[in-house]
Amino acid sequence: MRRPRWLQACCAAGVRAAREFRYVTCRDWSLDEVGRFWDSVTDYDEINESTYSYFRRFTNSWDLAGPHVGSGMFMLDIQARSGKGTEFWMEKGVVDRAVVADFSDFLLELAQARLDRMRDRCRWVKVTEFPLPFENGQFDLVASYETIEHIADRAAFVAELSRVLKAGGLLILTCPNVLWEPMHWLAAIFGIHHSEGPHNFPLRRTLLSLFRRNGLSILEENTTILLPLNQAACIRVNERLETTLPARLLRLCALRRSFVLRKEPGYAAT
Repeated sequence: MRRPRWLQACCAAGVRAAREFRYVTCRDWSLDEVGRFWDSVTDYDEINESTYSYFRRFTNSWDLAGPHVGSGMFMLDIQARSGKGTEFWMEKGVVDRAVVADFSDFLLELAQARLDRMRDRCRWVKVTEFPLPFENGQFDLVASYETIEHIADRAAFVAELSRVLKAGGLLILTCPNVLWEPMHWLAAIFGIHHSEGPHNFPLRRTLLSLFRRNGLSILEENTTILLPLNQAACIRVNERLETTLPARLLRLCALRRSFVLRKEPGYAAT
């Protein structure tokens, strides 16, 4: 006998809840596990194509970093997913060449398809472990969009980003505010949005400590998105709130933290 739809929905939500509980309670996972999870999100682009908060990671980081970037930059896009970040920065005319790195074979395939017209300026690399397979001081710009929360060893990750960045080079790093983690769980459990997979949202003070330890000084910082909804009216209200509320309040309760960091010219890893 076929189960009623409501029971099927409850069972599916129960399975997703168990999966999210496993992600929440796990504190040590590999980059390979992260890659396998993202291999399973086969509708990644379809979901995010209409997600307002998704593309804001790029436009907001441009607003912050625009005054500090140069031209002809060599960029590392770490956990680039489907390559939209690389495409965005190349179309801005400041990035000449890019390494597109990810932990997922599926997402690297999407990135290659997206960036096919720029293939002579891109190199695709699958990352499976630290240290990263790049030379010291190789990049002018490193972009890390919503990635650090998926890395179990954050200290090693930030140290590696600093190592491969040139002295005086720029790091763009974004991640969710830890206060929003329960909302991500609920969205995944009720099928509103895809799961985040293996993750643990970091505290701001943890990030600041990692930046200091790795010779990264903050040039710009903001926290954005109070209403992560796609309706035009909600977007207008969100943008109004972002321009009127104090930065300290936004830092406390808004969704996305964005940093533009510079590697201090005199910094040497110890």
